[in-house]
Amino acid sequence: MKIIKMLGKAALGILAGLVVLFLLFYVLTIGEYTVPATVAQDPSLPHITINEVTYHAETFGDPSNPAVITIHGGPGGDYRSILSLQALADEYYVVFFDQRGAGLSPRGDPEEITLQSAISDLDSVVEYYGRGEPVNLVGHSWGAMLASAYLGRYPQKVDHIVLAEPGFLNSEFAEEWAAGTQMHFSSGLLTYFLKTKFEALHVNGQGKHAADDYFSHQINLYQGDDHPQAGYYCEGDKPSENVSWRFGAAAGNAIFQEAVDADGNFDVNLAEGVEDFTDTVLFMTGECQQLIGAEFQGRQMALFPNAELAVIPDAGHEMFFENPEASIAVVRDYLNTPSGE
Repeated sequence: MKIIKMLGKAALGILAGLVVLFLLFYVLTIGEYTVPATVAQDPSLPHITINEVTYHAETFGDPSNPAVITIHGGPGGDYRSILSLQALADEYYVVFFDQRGAGLSPRGDPEEITLQSAISDLDSVVEYYGRGEPVNLVGHSWGAMLASAYLGRYPQKVDHIVLAEPGFLNSEFAEEWAAGTQMHFSSGLLTYFLKTKFEALHVNGQGKHAADDYFSHQINLYQGDDHPQAGYYCEGDKPSENVSWRFGAAAGNAIFQEAVDADGNFDVNLAEGVEDFTDTVLFMTGECQQLIGAEFQGRQMALFPNAELAVIPDAGHEMFFENPEASIAVVRDYLNTPSGE
């Protein structure tokens, strides 16, 4: 009986200690933490509504020119890091849009966000801006993965396609990607994780998703050498300024979880049907990329009948941000090559 009482007191002591630690962290992180407004909160942001879905969006160039539709990374990210592609507007009609529930696009029910909805949304954008003609697609990271899935479904609607460092295109590559980017909680990362989690408790306004969006966005900005994607960047230095506006945590989780089966294993094929597209597919990778760089992308290229690889010097994963001049030159040369050559 005495032992039970002792154990009970110990448990209460531990619980009291945890409560004190929680209150201490909560008080120490009191401050003003915000996220940018979405189109739903600020209708003055540039946007477009297609098939009853509203997107934060911008276009550059002459609408009579061939369309270049850009597809940002994430899932859940935004197009800020690839805005340098607007340099193509002297020859093309360049379209940027934040995907459903991502970036500065309105938040909604995450259960409505799936790989199929992402493909359908992209098709709506293609139909709207393509005006019945095949379009050019430039996808980055997750955006390249989505572009590949779209190509397999609608090869006849694509003229040229750029896949800039897709993370993985099927289950085999997904397992390899996951092994290379597995998160290990070092003391630095754990401290940052907890600090950011408590900061998120103080986020007010901008909808019920604001706190989760803040947390996910800040975790993506972590700069330590122990960041799980440190190998994506030159000397492990991830760009931190002006790369993104806001992360759509719920949308990102919804898309990613769909790629995993009930046992936690990857079950995904984003290259199904791409064999029906026989023109050249341009893959791009940054010279500094150590995890999913030239060797990795070279093996993914084998999933396509015709593909070529461009390695961008002095750049990591955010090639359009880190070395926009070289990246844009490669994309422009490829787009200016007639289909079938």
